[in-house]
Amino acid sequence: MPLCTRVSAFAAFAAVAVLAASPAAAQQSVADFYKGKNVILLLGTGPGGSYDLYARIFAEHLGKHIPGNPSVVIEHMPGAGGIIAGNHLFGPGPQDGTKVLLSHAIILAEVLDPKAGVRFQSAKFNWIGTYDAIAHTMAFWHESPVKTLADLKKSNVVVGSFAKAHLTYQWPAMMKDVLGLNFKIMTGYPTGNTNNLAMERGEIHGWAPSWENLIGTRPHWIKEKKITLLAQFMLERKHQIPDVPTLLELAPPEKKDVVEFLSAGTPFGRGVAAGPGVPPERVAALRAAFEATVKDPAFIAATEKRKVDIDWRDHQHTMSLVKKIVGASPDLIARVKKSVGQEN
Repeated sequence: MPLCTRVSAFAAFAAVAVLAASPAAAQQSVADFYKGKNVILLLGTGPGGSYDLYARIFAEHLGKHIPGNPSVVIEHMPGAGGIIAGNHLFGPGPQDGTKVLLSHAIILAEVLDPKAGVRFQSAKFNWIGTYDAIAHTMAFWHESPVKTLADLKKSNVVVGSFAKAHLTYQWPAMMKDVLGLNFKIMTGYPTGNTNNLAMERGEIHGWAPSWENLIGTRPHWIKEKKITLLAQFMLERKHQIPDVPTLLELAPPEKKDVVEFLSAGTPFGRGVAAGPGVPPERVAALRAAFEATVKDPAFIAATEKRKVDIDWRDHQHTMSLVKKIVGASPDLIARVKKSVGQEN
């Protein structure tokens, strides 16, 4: 056989061998990379609220499903309704798969309030999936003067919130707009725990906590009827609170599309994303680990014990929701901005 023919045959054989071995090699390289390392779950809130609760349960089970079985630890980076954490992961944060974001509805922040310091592009994150749709409610302390929606037409009623870019502000603001209410919204309470304490002390009359915050950190409030729930901010009523109407139900016809747009972002209240520069094989490993975790009987038992819901969506469904939100018409976005108090 001529030399050139032998070389070509050897090259072809080598190429086939590399292709045949590459999946195992890639899997091994992912395991080698993660072995002995920490994977950080980055939260855009402080400790004590529902994000912290979910993250701790998630962290207990995620590591065993990632090749190499790394330890999983939690990092808090509160501020600007999750924007600071999102900016960090998109920019200076590590792009090697050792840090993932447990997001707020930051896609909505990008669309509705891009001048609030947003430096990320949601469509460029490597979305891993979403593990539950965040179900915000409108809650008031039992000793407050608020018992019905009509009571929210009084200007002396004060509602607490994180920041203007966060759903804890945007939902009450939209509620004011679509129902013609007149209460005040105060920002500056950085976590669910600080809002709960402020409500309990009488500094504020109420706020828009997630149902998971309430049932996960203050279940006795529900049992002892310490709070009054006047609305929930979902596309459909949550099965645990079937007697509480959604804002979509309460909204007049001309405002329903505005409410529906914001409601479409609720799955991202508990979304998981890796940075845009993470190598594809590690993104694939994290996506597989996410799905294995949410199906893990031990994880499911832990969530049931802590009374938190899991209604997960894979990365493909998650990405389709991202595209729907960022691709909304300028007219609808302008109307939503006005409704949630984000007009510039």
